[in-house]
Amino acid sequence: MRSELQIWIDRSEKKWLKLLQNYAKEIFSGTFLPSHDHTHHQRVWNIGKTLLKQIATLNDHLDPSLVEGLIVAVMFHDLGMVKTREKEHGRISRQICEKYFREQKPEPPGRYGEVLKAIEMHDIKDNRGYVRITAEEPPDLLTLLSLADDLEALGVIGGYRYAEIYLNRGMELKDLGVNVLENVNTRFNHISKSCVICPQILRDYRPEYATLVSFYDRYNQQLLVETHPEQARSGYIGIVNTIRRLSVEGRTRPEDFLAEIEKNDPPKQFIDFFSQLKEDLSPG
Repeated sequence: MRSELQIWIDRSEKKWLKLLQNYAKEIFSGTFLPSHDHTHHQRVWNIGKTLLKQIATLNDHLDPSLVEGLIVAVMFHDLGMVKTREKEHGRISRQICEKYFREQKPEPPGRYGEVLKAIEMHDIKDNRGYVRITAEEPPDLLTLLSLADDLEALGVIGGYRYAEIYLNRGMELKDLGVNVLENVNTRFNHISKSCVICPQILRDYRPEYATLVSFYDRYNQQLLVETHPEQARSGYIGIVNTIRRLSVEGRTRPEDFLAEIEKNDPPKQFIDFFSQLKEDLSPG
């Protein structure tokens, strides 16, 4: 199964990856939202491949259509963010996918109906989006997309990604930490239940989950002593304010944050966070 899976991945990437990367980049060309643009889609696909490889060690029911369906679903799932940052972006992403296949006329993937459903439903973070992966049945495409997307939202990338999207939605700093922790705890609970047969995934990503939770726990603690959090220039709120200033207001890409903050003798905490972010965002 492992050797067959790699062949299916290689074939799907040859057919779709560059084509859909370029399409996603074109779609986002007029929208500045680097936490969810074409680079995010590539990272989610990389995680999706890891999931498939882990599942294949215990499940003999994977097939080429599942691999092809996943890469197509991944590469379209957040394109609706160019229209709205809210949860309905999944529905708009589905419409963009349908328009692409209608107008460009490539042969749709074998699981096209499942692909469209996965794209539309991926950001509904309740039990509808997750089916427990077993050794006896093929994994659910919506579950695979939801898991890959959720895993990409952990660690230092998650700290940045949540801040950027929630600030873009107009969320106030006093509400941000609580909302992040509620969302990520729900996501990781679903990850844990869905990936019981993939212990390596849980071992690899539990520290990333802990890093993200620790960041926003300490962010919330700092809120208790900050009279004007929007003016904070140190600590965890200071990091979030830096993301707001550079990304939401300044349209600076995250891989360039470090170079920008180094112009002003930043605290070591800032250097450590944004150095790790740059490393984690690096291709490959």
